Amino acid sequence: MDRVEIKKKAKTILKENFKDFWKGYIIILLISFLCSLVLTIFNKPDSMLYAALNIVVSFFTSTLTVGFILYVLKMIRNESYSNEDIFRFVKNVLPIAAISILMMIFIILWSFLFIIPGIIAAISYTMVFYLYADKHEEGKADNPMDYLNQSKELMNGYKLDYFIFILSFLGWILLSTVTLGIGFIYTLPYVTISEAIYYEELKKKKGIK
Repeated sequence: MDRVEIKKKAKTILKENFKDFWKGYIIILLISFLCSLVLTIFNKPDSMLYAALNIVVSFFTSTLTVGFILYVLKMIRNESYSNEDIFRFVKNVLPIAAISILMMIFIILWSFLFIIPGIIAAISYTMVFYLYADKHEEGKADNPMDYLNQSKELMNGYKLDYFIFILSFLGWILLSTVTLGIGFIYTLPYVTISEAIYYEELKKKKGIK
């Protein structure tokens, strides 16, 4: 995979869509903050009810994350996108929760063998929600395990390449940390858009439309 070309393309797209990226992302941040605030106000943080509701909220915000993936995919494909895309999968909270739980279980189980197998498993499932956003945008639906298996198949032969790809952003992440997080204003969309382009290029490599 040509990491230099992917990053170059990401910078071009980011330059043209910087404000739109943050308009969408801030929506998720605000909703997540408000949900957490309401939970804290009306429930004791150490209560069972708080823990249960916190899980429900995390599953709800996961649907927004998947919607944002669709938002970014449309952005890099030069398709029409809007804030409505972010809420596209709210009604799919149960299948998205099922996918998240299964993914977490498998990663934990592999981690029991040692840290490395756990990391490999996590990388294998990297494209799960990209595939979910794509499939549902096309009107297709499969069971949760299908997405995990499809992500594993897509990442087969590219896990090390992807790991190196992510490590190549380490300098940007360190710089953003040194600037007390200010640098993430640029780094976050840069990395997010780059990963979405990586997904697109990976599909081409695998002959997937």
